[in-house]
Order: sequence, then C-alpha cells, then structure tokens
Amino acid sequence: MNVFSKMLNAAAAYECLTNHQALLKLGMSLEVSKEEVKEPVFIVSFPRTGTTILHRTMSLDRKRFRNFDLCDMIVPLPDPVPRWDMEARKAKAKVADNLLGQMKSIFPGYAESLETMHGFRAGEADEDLGWYNTGIGHLFMDALIKLYPENRSKPQGISPLESKDFAIYRYEWLSMIMRIYQHIDKTEWEKRKADARTTDEESPLSSEQYVGPCPTENLPWLMKDPNHSAYLPELLKVFPDAKLVFSHRAPGEIVPSMAKLFVILTSVEFVPYAPGTSSKEWGVEANMRMTHYCDGLVEFTKSQDPDSPYALQKVGKVLESSGSKRRIDLSFLDLVQDVPGAISIIYKQFYPNQPIPSEEAMEAFKVYLEKNKRENFGNQRRSLEDFHLTKDDVAFTEYHSVFLDAKE
Repeated sequence: MNVFSKMLNAAAAYECLTNHQALLKLGMSLEVSKEEVKEPVFIVSFPRTGTTILHRTMSLDRKRFRNFDLCDMIVPLPDPVPRWDMEARKAKAKVADNLLGQMKSIFPGYAESLETMHGFRAGEADEDLGWYNTGIGHLFMDALIKLYPENRSKPQGISPLESKDFAIYRYEWLSMIMRIYQHIDKTEWEKRKADARTTDEESPLSSEQYVGPCPTENLPWLMKDPNHSAYLPELLKVFPDAKLVFSHRAPGEIVPSMAKLFVILTSVEFVPYAPGTSSKEWGVEANMRMTHYCDGLVEFTKSQDPDSPYALQKVGKVLESSGSKRRIDLSFLDLVQDVPGAISIIYKQFYPNQPIPSEEAMEAFKVYLEKNKRENFGNQRRSLEDFHLTKDDVAFTEYHSVFLDAKE
C-alpha cells in the first residue's frame, strides 16, 4: 500500500470501529434480539456473472423485497433509515455520494473505470460485504485484496478473515444488522403513525400516509455477495431457510475480467512495481480466488441429498434445478439477455402463489435497465494472455461437469 492507502484505511478503521460500537449496542437490545430474519434471498454466484444487475433490478420491487443500499453501509449512523422511507434513503445517499465524490476529485477517471465493471452507486443495492467492515472494524476487502501477497505467504495461504469460523461470525453480524433494521422499520412506522394523529392540519405528516401495518414488516431481505459461494454451509447455519440464486458462467471467462477488476480497485493505492502488482501476479491471484469460489459451490452441491431443497437434481442442466423453493440455477447468458425474464423465473419457482412481478415493478425494471445498458459505460475486455494465463490454467473441469456440460 502507498501512503494514501494507509491513511485511507486508518481513517476508515476509526469510522468502522465507531460504527461497530454503536450498531452492537443497538443489536444487543432485547427488542432487536426478538426479531426473526425469515427466508432471505441470497444471490450467491461468482463475480462477473450478471448478479449485480440482477440484484439491483430485483431490489426495485419494493413491495416484495427490502434491501440495503451502499449508503447504508458507508454511513449507517447516526440513525439507520427505515426501508420504507424513500426520501430519507435518498438523503442518506446524497451524504454518501459526497464522500465518494472525494475519490473522484482526487483520482479523475477512477470512478469511470469502475463503472465498466462494478460501479459504486450510493443509492443502489450493493453487496453484503460492505457490512463486514463495521463487523470487524476495518475494510474487509482491502485486507484481502490489497494485502494478498502477505496473506498468501501465511501457512495455509489465506487470511484468517477467510476461515470458515470467521464466516460464521460475519453471517451472525449480518443477521444482527438485518434485525436492527426490521425493528426500526416497525417502531419508526408506529411512531410516525402516532405523531400524525396528534399534529395539526398544517403539518407535513398525514394520518392517511401511515395507515395499516408497516409496509415492509413481512418482506424478505434481498442480499448479494460473491464470497457466499465459498461459505454456503456456514451461511445456512445462520440462515437455515435462505433462498439461493446461482448464475453459471465458464470460470475461464471470468478470471481475466476479475483480475482486471482487482487491478482497477487497487491501482491508486499501490506503490508502483511493488510485489504483487504485476499483471502475471494478479492473474495468479484471480485464478486462486476463483478456485476458492468454485470448490465451495461444487462441494456444497455434491454434498446435498437428492431430496434436499438445495439439491441440483438435473446436473449439467442449468435452469432445470429441482423446482425447490430454496434454490434456483440460472444461465449467465440467459440472465444478461433477459433480466426481467430471469426475475420472472425466480419468482415462479420461489413464490408460486405470487409468481408474476407487478406492473409497477416491471416498469421500474424497464426504466432501470434502459438507463444501465452495458454499452452506456464501456467495456474494455481483457484476455487470459493479458494476465499470463492459459486455457489449461482455467479449465475448472469439475465445475464444468457439474454445472455447464449438458448431460442427458
């Protein structure tokens, strides 16, 4: 790391530790501990498999899901915002945007480069791993990606942050955060309902606005993080009724794209020519991380009994999983070519009593996807050769045999 990166991470650690203390105090309250997280949906698959556009589009179905925006993870305090309060969520996004804007002003072009891969948008759904920062008191992915040479030199070749025991802690922290927001959703709704009854007619509060129960009270969470692929047993230990969404793509196509993402993410925070910063080294690291993800997903799938709701009954035939309400496997190509169609397939399998997205949701999907066409942000493709890799290096034969090779 260069001097800027060390200063950035030191400042972030202070913020993360401060937020950790305050969130833990909220989470340890008796009322929050009584909350139950029911049937959350986790979009699990590898990076670069269309899951970001799926997650962000599905999150617009506000009457079916609740989700966290990037701004919730960047500035969770002083007050966590109810999921139903869209105006407050927009206000929090502006605060986070100002913080992100500082990086844009210091490093012109950095944000635009990220947009070709995974843009950081304060007011949109983002990955669960943002919450791990407050859980551990420092930036989670920085410790993994920007210090990977040190981690690979450890006896087992991984950071303690990647252990299965630590994954349990991460998921328990995530569960606590979900329960905090569930409690806030309900209590803030009832508070405003009571305030609306007692305010005068000129008040902006309206008793008609707060009629009935909290609108998000029974909505499941919609979550997403590629790291889940390697820790599915641990995830299900904390969320035993979770619904899992997978998107399958040849890992060999993903590795150079993922290596490019690592290069962009770290480009402004490394000392030039430092160990670990060459294209060849990034190719090795991306391939190792992909192996970590693939092994986890293959082992989990092969360990399931045929009658398990998480079994993949027709091996090699993606989009033809067991019909379970707990697992669905999508094809990356089918997903990115028709995101609303993929969402409809998910709804049909997971929610047979409500299988069709509402007209309001479909219109929100349409507007968002039109605004976020891939060609609007550019796409500088990278090849295996750019990172000194060969097709043999990224064969991933077992993953292909389980998920991608068509079998009768």
